[in-house]
Amino acid sequence: MPERVCLFQGQNYHKLKRACLRRGALFQDPYFPASAQSLFYKRAPPPRLTWKRPKELCKDPRLFVDGISTRDLHQGSLGNCWMVAATSCLATEPSLWKKVIPDHMEQEWNPKRPDLYAGIFHFRFWRLGQWTDVVVDDRLPVSENGTLLFCRSATPREFWSALLEKAYAKLNGCYEALEGGNTAEALVDFTGGVSEPLSLNLEALTQNADQRKALFQTLARAHNRKALITCSIRPADGEHVESVLDCGLVKGHAYGITAVRKVRLGESLLGICGSPRIYMVCMRNPWGTADWTGAWSQGSQQWQQVGRSEREKMGLVVRDVGEFWMEFEDFCRYFTDLVVCRLVERSLLWPWGHWREVCCPGEWTHAPADLPPTVSSASQPSNTRRNFSGSQWSHPAPVPALRGDRKEERLGKRQMDRSRVHGAKEKKKDRGEEKAWPTKAGEKMQEFTVKEEEVVEEEWEREMDKRSRCGGCINHRETFLLNPQFMFEVGGEGDEVLICLQQEDRRMKRREGRGENLPIGFEVLRVEVNRVCRVQCFSEQAASSVYMDSRSVTLRVTLSPGRYVLLPTTFHPGSTGRFLLRLFSHTHIKLRELKEDLPAPSLWKCCVPQPCAVTTVHLRRASTLSQPKQPAPDVYAVIKCEEETIRTRIFKKDGSPEFNIKAIFYRRRPRTKIYIELWRRSLVFDSFLGAAHLQTGNSERERSRVIDLQGGKSRGCIYVETSTSQCLTDL
Repeated sequence: MPERVCLFQGQNYHKLKRACLRRGALFQDPYFPASAQSLFYKRAPPPRLTWKRPKELCKDPRLFVDGISTRDLHQGSLGNCWMVAATSCLATEPSLWKKVIPDHMEQEWNPKRPDLYAGIFHFRFWRLGQWTDVVVDDRLPVSENGTLLFCRSATPREFWSALLEKAYAKLNGCYEALEGGNTAEALVDFTGGVSEPLSLNLEALTQNADQRKALFQTLARAHNRKALITCSIRPADGEHVESVLDCGLVKGHAYGITAVRKVRLGESLLGICGSPRIYMVCMRNPWGTADWTGAWSQGSQQWQQVGRSEREKMGLVVRDVGEFWMEFEDFCRYFTDLVVCRLVERSLLWPWGHWREVCCPGEWTHAPADLPPTVSSASQPSNTRRNFSGSQWSHPAPVPALRGDRKEERLGKRQMDRSRVHGAKEKKKDRGEEKAWPTKAGEKMQEFTVKEEEVVEEEWEREMDKRSRCGGCINHRETFLLNPQFMFEVGGEGDEVLICLQQEDRRMKRREGRGENLPIGFEVLRVEVNRVCRVQCFSEQAASSVYMDSRSVTLRVTLSPGRYVLLPTTFHPGSTGRFLLRLFSHTHIKLRELKEDLPAPSLWKCCVPQPCAVTTVHLRRASTLSQPKQPAPDVYAVIKCEEETIRTRIFKKDGSPEFNIKAIFYRRRPRTKIYIELWRRSLVFDSFLGAAHLQTGNSERERSRVIDLQGGKSRGCIYVETSTSQCLTDL
């Protein structure tokens, strides 16, 4: 089934090309004109800059010359090595670049039919869950010496790299918007994969051979499965970006990894290397220069001892300009950051299983302006909270509109205050990488220095409209649960899940001074196994990501069986934007957004009473279910409340099972008892071990109980916690 493609700015490549051919005119893009506004938004263009079509630069232009390879990319005067390094990785895999450059044979120049050339090209990039088709004309910026100003190929008549860069610049607003970035962003845009940044512990890797071997094997497996890998050396605080080390490597600059090899050395190298087998990586510099001067660098004694045939036999071949080999031990000594982009469509993200992807789009938004606002339940009086009345849902009394207007004014003032006090973010921008450093939600970023600003912040949080979906990170406990919430369920024991949160790209807004990424992250809460509506109070925290001002944040986590709610958040409350939530697992997982505060009312609401209380039951564990010297039983529990029944999984041969299961019940008859039964699993008939009866009060929070089992074959006991409230949105 073909993937859905979005047309950027509504431009259809095939229709525009046909129209140009009918008129006999070359295409001129009105949305990305050959002018200064397409180049820069801060600085002036270089003197005597011109725009030329490929036919004006050479006699026989081609999209590709002898195919496509990494040597076709040389970074120009633009600080976008992060994008060029990612493109160089893209060029190594035909199945990938053919998605980015669709209909490449149809787009190629045909010297026999010049009448079919219309000066129009199109490229595709993956943005927020779908491929976006970007149309450009073939006019390219040329410097005063007659060469292309930005990215170009080593072959003067090859233009695919320059045209792809132009399309990417158009997608992001202009060429200058590509200054400074992260290779993880470009890799996702080119592949639709999942970029996983890895921070390397240089001291541990240098001293521990086993850790080096494990990392090498991880990279080798990823590379064998066509993952794209880039790396860089992080500059120290206050250190000049792009400073050159004694070994020739450049700090703050993105390199691509084009090969990962474990090679067996011949006799001529045993005396030099001291080992019959070494681990090697092949790197490429987007500048087209081989920087490395250490072992296995160009002209080193290692190469002098190896003939060409022996190099080819070992697989140590330098194929492109700017490539160089180095030992993996030297790699671990210098490089601090790795980005591994795993390709989802191949479904082999890890060697031991297949990954399945589910995704949901979402948005951090303010409350709708056309409805009366409602403040969050943490701050509203008890008599205005949502509850049941008679046979239908009732809503809180509306707050005067003036209060909502004041809230919006506070929000605007708060955002201006934060941008003034916090600044935007400290970034490292250069010709190479722009890094987003992680922050844990529990850590304070920076406090307001003016007391009045703190009061405004707290007051805004307290009175935030409950319908808003931009509550900030878990530091802001008053508003955190107002964020979008997504529910999924894990069935297997110890299932590994990969969670990826991606925010919309904001480079297009750099011209307006609003192009910085939001600091984003997410929390995973373990909730009741039968919950179907939004979480109203804090529950067990199962996992937490770092918070980064990056396009995407990823986390791999192993979860026990149960139901979970995932809350994607910005670091500060009140920040708005669109996002895409992606979930990968080896088992089938459903992901859906929770939008309602309460379950849907019964279809028989005219005939049956509606809920008037809510109770949560947390069955923690049971003990002494088996007698001494007797085999432990296979046990499961059943929780019954009115007409609803919850059954746990089976705990194999466990006389003291740790159930750790929570259930939530919306009760019509809160005075009726809750029953918890324990059963022994058998081949033919399950046997009854005992039951416990619970009677809850009108209002209680986390009341702990130890109850003996009765009426069965066991004399054990269970450990339970219960909470009850007459306000249905309290739990």
